[in-house]
Amino acid sequence: MLIKELAERLNISYKIQSIPSIEISGKKRNYYYKLIDKVVDVSNYGDPTQWQKKVREDRSIKPS
Repeated sequence: MLIKELAERLNISYKIQSIPSIEISGKKRNYYYKLIDKVVDVSNYGDPTQWQKKVREDRSIKPS
């Protein structure tokens, strides 16, 4: 666990807690997915391919 090692190196006290497992029924899961689809609008992010090309302009992208 990298976080545990980092905390020990920095002399930070910590407590490890387990995360309870939550089982969501199919109906609730579908409800949450529909809610996310209504609320989350990813159209303003643009084309990810164009973003990658812009970010990597200084590197040549070679097809594999």
